[in-house]
Amino acid sequence: MIKINSTLLKGVEEFITTYYSNLYGCIVSGSHVNGQNNEYSDIDVLVFTKDRNTVFNETLNYKDLKIQTIIIPTQNIQEFFWVDYIMCKGAFINMISKGYILFDTKNYLKDLISHSKELELLGGKPLSDKEVYMNRVKITSLLFDIMGGSDIDELMCSIASILDLITEFKLKINGNWCGDGKYRMRHIKKLDPVFHSSLVNAIQQVYGYKNKVPLVHLITDLLNENGGLLPYYSKANSLSKVIDDYLVIEIENNSNKKNIINTIKNLKGFIGTIPKNDINHYFFSSKPIGKNKIEQNIYMVIEADKDFLNDYLIDRINFFIENKKELSRLLFPYQFDPIYRFSNKTIYNQVTSLFFEVSKLITKKPENIFNQSFQLFFSLTLMRGIKKIWFNNDSKRFISFLEYLIDCWLVFSYDDGLNYKTEGLLRNRKLILKKFESMYKNQREDLFKIYFTKGGFDEKVINLLKNVAKIDDVKSIPLYRAYLMNDEFNDNDKKQKISLYREVVFKLLSICFIDNRLISYIPFIVKKIELND
Repeated sequence: MIKINSTLLKGVEEFITTYYSNLYGCIVSGSHVNGQNNEYSDIDVLVFTKDRNTVFNETLNYKDLKIQTIIIPTQNIQEFFWVDYIMCKGAFINMISKGYILFDTKNYLKDLISHSKELELLGGKPLSDKEVYMNRVKITSLLFDIMGGSDIDELMCSIASILDLITEFKLKINGNWCGDGKYRMRHIKKLDPVFHSSLVNAIQQVYGYKNKVPLVHLITDLLNENGGLLPYYSKANSLSKVIDDYLVIEIENNSNKKNIINTIKNLKGFIGTIPKNDINHYFFSSKPIGKNKIEQNIYMVIEADKDFLNDYLIDRINFFIENKKELSRLLFPYQFDPIYRFSNKTIYNQVTSLFFEVSKLITKKPENIFNQSFQLFFSLTLMRGIKKIWFNNDSKRFISFLEYLIDCWLVFSYDDGLNYKTEGLLRNRKLILKKFESMYKNQREDLFKIYFTKGGFDEKVINLLKNVAKIDDVKSIPLYRAYLMNDEFNDNDKKQKISLYREVVFKLLSICFIDNRLISYIPFIVKKIELND
């Protein structure tokens, strides 16, 4: 139940109107919404924008109101939900699900809050066998330190660490959100009141009476319920496991394109030697995840039976790459879920054949990898085919789709996460559009020639594009993902289908190794060509 103070709400509305006029939506969340606030509580305000690519926080005072503003890019909200799920933190999901809407555009937040509430009820991702194993190792190691130590004062840091680990472990193993601080204890109490009571007592005994015995017994019982103490760490048994029927390999980009091309060639050749018919793969590029990384990394997704991957293929790959100095650094199994962008495995399985085939086409000739002329040829041919197959050569609807892609992707080109002021972002946006315009003018004649030349992909790729158009079961795609969609696609089924098309096109252009920061250039130039601009 919403319990937010009306006077406070009015002040927040004034604040948002004054400082964040260019927003896509806004909600108030946190303790002020459910009435659990105190005199020290911030007012949590979530501002959703289509003009940023990175999330950031800032705390400001406005007319005696202490407001913590969290700026959230609409383009990246699904990634935040995915991280919430795999980490079991649920921070964004929780904040959004209980939010009070101040401003909304085209029911974006209405649909997003509804979806968040569904996700909150489902809970986080339960720990895999590997993760349970690793947690048991960490907890056992700390537990032995505490059991063997006699000076409680010296053990305080170890005790704090193990409390953090066991509460997180208790919640995660049951697929519950774990959160942080007071929220974690609330989750523990709701999940298991008896455990919560024992935990509180153990903490009081440690900090109040320097008695560690109840805590040691509590942790020992928890581990015994989940396989027991694990005092020995075996690398071979704890690492290199996948949790589903796919293996992801990260090929680190060290700016040596020759090395990367050679790595792709070697991995392709290796997979070709595997005597198994139901193994498929594709390569794609993606923006870096780690900090201070500029170049895009390359990823390889190998799809096969989980047991085959764990019991055979991972070891074979390790053996294959051993002592091969000419290869780029490989990290695997890499924690990347190729399915989540497509909402569920059923939809994903209907589009992967297209990814496999196009990746085979792109990597067939090593000289085409990272070749910008080939990338333009492929992209224009693809977009021309999409216009014919997905939009029945309807120029008006196709141009609306292109405008939608530009709105979704342009922010990747101008928001580098370094500029937090609106004026700077708008300046960067203007510069990027100016750069695109200049590139287009220089290439215009060649682009028209490519786009309007007859021919295209082979029949197999064309049929796979047709299969994407035939996917009807799109109701599982959340409606909030139709952000930035114009009125040309006005009913829910069309919105969900078009959002699927967006993801497929983005993946195909990534399979062509186009830098994510330049992907928006493709719909930009195709729109120009369609309008004969």
